[in-house]
Amino acid sequence: MRAYDADAHVEESPETFADTYFDPELRERKPQVVELPGQGPVWVIDGRVWPRRTGRGAHHFATPAAMGEIPSAYSATKHDELGSITLTDVKARIKQMDAESIDRQVIYPTLFLAYPLTDDPRLGTAMCRSYNRWIADVCNQQPDRLQWVCTVNLGDVNDAVAEVRRGHREGALGCMILGTVGEQTLDDSRLDPFYAALCEENMPLAVHVGWSSPALGSLYANVYDSLILPFTMTLLTGFVHVVGSGVLDRFPTLRIAFLEAGCQWIPFILDRMEHYYEVGVGRGRWPVRAKQRPLDYVRGGNVYFGFEVDDRLLPQAIEQVGDGQFLYASDIPHGDREWDSVAELERRTDVAAESKQKLLITNVERFYGV
Repeated sequence: MRAYDADAHVEESPETFADTYFDPELRERKPQVVELPGQGPVWVIDGRVWPRRTGRGAHHFATPAAMGEIPSAYSATKHDELGSITLTDVKARIKQMDAESIDRQVIYPTLFLAYPLTDDPRLGTAMCRSYNRWIADVCNQQPDRLQWVCTVNLGDVNDAVAEVRRGHREGALGCMILGTVGEQTLDDSRLDPFYAALCEENMPLAVHVGWSSPALGSLYANVYDSLILPFTMTLLTGFVHVVGSGVLDRFPTLRIAFLEAGCQWIPFILDRMEHYYEVGVGRGRWPVRAKQRPLDYVRGGNVYFGFEVDDRLLPQAIEQVGDGQFLYASDIPHGDREWDSVAELERRTDVAAESKQKLLITNVERFYGV
């Protein structure tokens, strides 16, 4: 079976922010790649280094993958060629997809898995817009195989709305955000024009794991802790605030997915939400902003989840939520992914064949509306 990959990535390069794509008024401040002694290539944005792998607020992502044409030490350990990692060689990515039984792939960014990259909303928007323009051009080289989602700067909601509409015109299948906007939660009414624009354009929203809460991230000073906790917990925070706080009542046509945290958190969080919904509503202890039970929203058809092909609780999550709500994702070319994951899922004997078809193809098509 050849899969439809709901969430693959590109590791950005200087081409992502080339003058062709970047706001002319801000070109002098566009992201730069430099070699940092002892760490290798890093991004410098407004004098700050990304990623920062030591000290309070430590985090890790693989971009930049190279210094010029020389792969980083981390990139050199991967299955993927450098041109596939950075999408500077689209044919290399197609070759990798064919090797892993992937027919189509939706590309997500890597650098934008941290927020805020800058304290200047204008520069944040310029970076998002440059990325979106660049990835559209890249994917248009092989539009039958590569597709993309736009990324937006929710630090300026008006600009985010404009980028959603522009992205839709340029062929974006959806939009990616993180689980918080800094210390702002996703149920904040300030974000309503953004959700309204997505519904009007019939574009799905993907909430991705990432380092989006500096306050939470500052509790951790090494990458191991940071990947386990703040990287993932912000996604769970986003889920609770979208499903439990009335966002889906205000925007009932919004399709939304929660990606790259596996699926084993779902039974735990949903059980907790169901319990306290019952305490709040059924026993009248406190007001609950959502009009329905959490499980009702999740089983209603518009809430989707990523999963890992080796998640031990995948059968239990499917039983709880239904097999129509899970999206296969390869996570190519990130270094912690499961290689040849389509084949690994197909070998599982505890997931029904008809469910595998949904997870690998049908659900992804329905989520993205293709």
